[in-house]
Amino acid sequence: MKSPAYYLRRMTEIGIGGVLSNAFLSLRHKAWAGSQSIWWGMRSRRPLGDPEFLSKTTGKWDSVQSLLRHLANRPGSSFVFPHDAQSASAALFKEKQPEYVANVISTADAICRNEIHLLGQTYRFPQGVDWHTDPVSGFQWPFWHRSRYVSYLYSARRSADLIVYWELNRHHFLITLGIAYWLTNDVKYVNAFGSLTQNWIEKNPLQHGMNWYYPLEVSIRLLAWTAAFQFFRASPAFMERCGSAFIKSLWQQADFLSGHLQIARTKKDTPNNHLIAELSGLFVVASAFPEFASAQAWRETALQFILQQADGQVYPDGMHREQAIGYHRFVLELMLLVLMRCKRDALPQERDLAPRLEKMLEYLLFSVTPAGTVPTWGDTDYGKALGLGLEKDFWDVRPLLSTGAALFNRADMKYVAQNLDPETLWLLGPDASNQWDALRARAPESASGRFPHGGMYIIRDSWSPDTDVAYFRCGPLGLGGAGYCAHAHCDLLSLVLWINGQPLLVDSGTYMYSGEWRGHFRLTHSHNTVMVDGVHQGDPKRFFGWTRVSNAECDRWDENSVSGRMTPVNGVELRRRIFHPQPGVWELTDSAKCGERGAHRLEWFFHLAPGLEVVVGEHVCSIVKDSRQIGTISIPDGGVRFEKRSAWFSYDYGVKLPNAQIYAVWEGELTETDADFQWRFDFTAGATDTGAINAKSA
Repeated sequence: MKSPAYYLRRMTEIGIGGVLSNAFLSLRHKAWAGSQSIWWGMRSRRPLGDPEFLSKTTGKWDSVQSLLRHLANRPGSSFVFPHDAQSASAALFKEKQPEYVANVISTADAICRNEIHLLGQTYRFPQGVDWHTDPVSGFQWPFWHRSRYVSYLYSARRSADLIVYWELNRHHFLITLGIAYWLTNDVKYVNAFGSLTQNWIEKNPLQHGMNWYYPLEVSIRLLAWTAAFQFFRASPAFMERCGSAFIKSLWQQADFLSGHLQIARTKKDTPNNHLIAELSGLFVVASAFPEFASAQAWRETALQFILQQADGQVYPDGMHREQAIGYHRFVLELMLLVLMRCKRDALPQERDLAPRLEKMLEYLLFSVTPAGTVPTWGDTDYGKALGLGLEKDFWDVRPLLSTGAALFNRADMKYVAQNLDPETLWLLGPDASNQWDALRARAPESASGRFPHGGMYIIRDSWSPDTDVAYFRCGPLGLGGAGYCAHAHCDLLSLVLWINGQPLLVDSGTYMYSGEWRGHFRLTHSHNTVMVDGVHQGDPKRFFGWTRVSNAECDRWDENSVSGRMTPVNGVELRRRIFHPQPGVWELTDSAKCGERGAHRLEWFFHLAPGLEVVVGEHVCSIVKDSRQIGTISIPDGGVRFEKRSAWFSYDYGVKLPNAQIYAVWEGELTETDADFQWRFDFTAGATDTGAINAKSA
């Protein structure tokens, strides 16, 4: 409870009328939440009966079991994946993807033992999965009606991060059990699926518990349930054990989702990846289960808004507007599911979606590093639409490029993807193998790429594994402008750099979505850019969103140089120019000027890939790997002081690694004339070891 001093201060700020108005609104909300809690509490104690559920279908079935038998006899391709013949699909994967098959079976066997792999870690549940407890901290979420979490979720009472907890309740591991069952026909996978889903349904009654709070989470779980159902629907063990409870709960979750889409919330919201996820889940469920009476309306609504959001959230050049490449990937995966369904059902909307998704794939194509990964720009919760690739490196986007190659007949995507990925076979069906084989791989015509709407500029020597490549972030901070930009970082004018096929300068990553480290990884000092007078490029809200946001724009680009400028900070205009005269050499010039003469402070931060060391000399830093010098970084003249510092780098969620940082500072007067600070990265001499650094340093 707040102190009397707080209320006195608020009275002086907004007056007694404002205090009374806020008190009325607060009481009204509590009354609404209380009534919702009572109503849904009564509803949740009354299980959904067969007659009531059947009344929500198209009315052709006299029992739930007859509906389940109908679903079991439908073609498999009418659900999520275009696979009809179980034996033929199993044979195809065993022939084309033997390592994947072995991995699926091993992972599914672990799930049967209640060992579940989530975001790089394995969690064991010897007493069964507790769906309301954070597997990392042991924090237990209170069991309330969803309306009561509004003020609790981001308060001091919440002591746990949500990401791993939600990943557990997204249920991607159920799809793994389904695939294992299709590959082996072993009933133990059916039994594990039945135990897990039955337990979840019992412990998560309608609209109660944190797993009903965010429609996004409901939607991703529905995608997993719908995909898994395709594999288990014909199993007598599934039908007998939990078929009825499963299909009823699936309908309840879809019905809930349809009434809680982000489009129905306050106008102050800025639609982002959440809305696309919600719409995609609703569309897929509606398409897979036309037997639900509301399915056609759900599908039409979802598709209408997906097309709208594809235009609103994705720039014409293919970049997602949130400026976070992890969410770019997430949105792309979701909309690919929608596109594939449109293609199978011959829906005309395919013509509108396909070009936008091909552009999104092109952005990933040019963003690929020599290791096949992409830089870790912006936030990420490592979310995936289905998780078909199991625990593959999240930042390795070659599985998506494999799908893009077969789907859009892109020889350049096949060249970069290198191999046909099992995700492609699941999403596109058995014919994808022939489509892939018929393509003759060819390197992209251009090595470099620019994405001017989103503000990403990429300079690359070639597509060989030992190439140089630079990524320059020069555009809007994020989606929605001041007050929003939820998943953006202070990375304007930041540079990610690979030389000789090795990572040199890295983006620091995300690490976590809560706690004291949340701000650290989002702010300017965690990126390879410049800070003026100690002022960050935006002021972060506690968890998400920004105020006083900056922006940047490019004023010149070609295949070996780029330059851009940022919104002035404290009257100082910054401009950064990158020039690549030859392989192994990069020249960086930062210019600063001010309309009114005055004293200012400039600070530089260069974050080196883990495994690299810095030896500081008089005007140069030597970069060392495995006790051997591989290159040098020359420091600007003119009073710039520099030193080696220790920093942090996060490649996997919740994991941070120490890395070296070159920190530099200059203090002096700036005028209307540019003050130039020139850096030179030279890796052409003294490089005695050019072996590739592990991709997880990238």
